[in-house]
Amino acid sequence: MLGELKKMTLTGYQNDRFDQPTGDVYTAVVNPETYTLNYEIQSNQEQASGTSANQPAFNRIAPRKLEFEFLFDSTGALQQTGLALPLSVGTNQGVWDQVEQFKKTVFYYNGSTHQPPFVILEWGKLRFKCKLEKVSVTYKLFKPDGTPIRAVAKASFVETTNDDLRVAQENARSPDLTHVRTVQAGDNLPLLCHRIYGDATLYGEVARVNHLINFRTLTVGQQLFFPPIEKTVNSKSK
Repeated sequence: MLGELKKMTLTGYQNDRFDQPTGDVYTAVVNPETYTLNYEIQSNQEQASGTSANQPAFNRIAPRKLEFEFLFDSTGALQQTGLALPLSVGTNQGVWDQVEQFKKTVFYYNGSTHQPPFVILEWGKLRFKCKLEKVSVTYKLFKPDGTPIRAVAKASFVETTNDDLRVAQENARSPDLTHVRTVQAGDNLPLLCHRIYGDATLYGEVARVNHLINFRTLTVGQQLFFPPIEKTVNSKSK
């Protein structure tokens, strides 16, 4: 049993929490034959003058990128094969309208949010939260009057994660990194220092860096910077 045919769907959202749909959905006319998922480690390639080689220093793991090709078709060939067009396309919708529905879902600027939409792309086990990076549409077949009846779009999507979820996933506790934390109810500076550095006694240095007059009084929602204190403290002691 091969199971029921599932079409790739793209759903637009207003924010990176993906809890406010825009109301726009695009379902692929034909599922792609392939897709490419790119992983990238970015390093600092700077090299000292007069040297013949360098040791690349890790910078960051870049967000994943997903690349697809989408087919838009109004030749009638798909209906002849018995392949039903998805509801978001419609049996009488031309290529221009299909492309517009795709762009409305993933590309067009939203005046309310002041940015293009966030997108969840779903196909089988793939569920990719992202934003469109770029898209190019190639029109391939035309009626005598120049109206396109087939097109292919090459699209690239960049994975996106909201800051709170990203911090939780990374669980970055290294004292060698600069951290930013938003104060939550019940937080105090020694407790936060213990979570980040493993040493609650470093609260005085954090208070100084953040220009806190009274470290005992923190405001919920306040952002605090936690620099690489251990390196700073050790360098002072030399």
